[in-house]
Amino acid sequence: MNPKNNITVIIPAAGNGSRFGGSIPKQFLSLGDETVLEKSVNLFLEIPCIREVIVAIDSNENLVKSQSFYNDARVRIVEGGNTRSESVFNALAEVDQSIEIIVIHDAARPWLRKNHFEDLLSQFINDQSVEGIFPIIPATDSLRMKEGENLIPVKRNQFLHVQTPQIFYHEPLKAAFNKLKKENLHMSDESQVMEHAGFKLLAAPGERSNIKITYTDDIYNYGGIDLRIGRGIDFHQFQPGSGLTLGNVFIDCELSIVAHSDGDIILHAISDALLGAAGLRDIGYYFPDSDPKNKNLSSLIIIKKSLDLLKENGLWPRNIDFVVVCEQPKIGPYVNQIKKSLSAILKIEESFIGVKATTTEKMGVIGNGNGIAVYAIASLRNK
Repeated sequence: MNPKNNITVIIPAAGNGSRFGGSIPKQFLSLGDETVLEKSVNLFLEIPCIREVIVAIDSNENLVKSQSFYNDARVRIVEGGNTRSESVFNALAEVDQSIEIIVIHDAARPWLRKNHFEDLLSQFINDQSVEGIFPIIPATDSLRMKEGENLIPVKRNQFLHVQTPQIFYHEPLKAAFNKLKKENLHMSDESQVMEHAGFKLLAAPGERSNIKITYTDDIYNYGGIDLRIGRGIDFHQFQPGSGLTLGNVFIDCELSIVAHSDGDIILHAISDALLGAAGLRDIGYYFPDSDPKNKNLSSLIIIKKSLDLLKENGLWPRNIDFVVVCEQPKIGPYVNQIKKSLSAILKIEESFIGVKATTTEKMGVIGNGNGIAVYAIASLRNK
């Protein structure tokens, strides 16, 4: 069989990641310049034999509209269900009858290698005795089985981890899901659904690098340890005004910042910390105040330039921490807004952003209420 342009990929992504925690569903967290979900979807869009990718999303989830694939003609968004089985069933209902092969892949497995997928597909097509294939890896940790309050040792060589992508012929998969729905059952992966319906499958070697993100440590530990740390410091004078912007959040007060750009001192200090960690020049080099074009320049352009430079060097922010030093205005009431704003700008989880504020106890120029300073530190990881 020639699979060219005859494969549909289904990615169930309607879960809320209750075990993962955090304010953003794990499938929408950033892995460098792509989200977890974008990496999972975009890999398949690069493979010519894939006709379309169907993504099952919670009907109340609007973050999908910001994904790079959202307007791609080869991607369709369908409403997910309360369980994985329901999400896949909904997606299957949208698959064209001419499609012969269905691939199902976890949204939270963003490190699938293209070569691994192609190898699984080749094994599946070349074995005419099976209706599907799924990858497995041996358990490596010692295992115990819970029986009531007891933890019973078991032989780990009798247990295997099941991964995705799982690949099936369309008609048997559809029949298996119709049986599942009729019996009102739910199963944790599609190989179980197929075997429950009596179809023969092939278990093939998986890859340990193809991990599934379940807990917070999975995304940050696997994404790369801290490679570099940088520091950024910025100072500005105050003048009478009608408010100022810090971290792209407007602070209502009777002051403004004296600056050549828009004066967002938090974004300036963070930008210098990021650039310093990457061994690059400071923002004054890329945006000199001697250039008239930079007059009143939005600091969002400055931080975007910094992130673009990191991306070019294969790096991305891991976490940032900074202190705002001023007598006024009071920063405390705005801390949560600033963290949320920076999370969206930097595409990192809010829990990896530290925001603190202090005063100089009335000492010096800043203590006299004439200025503001920000001391920032940033760590980077591999993109």
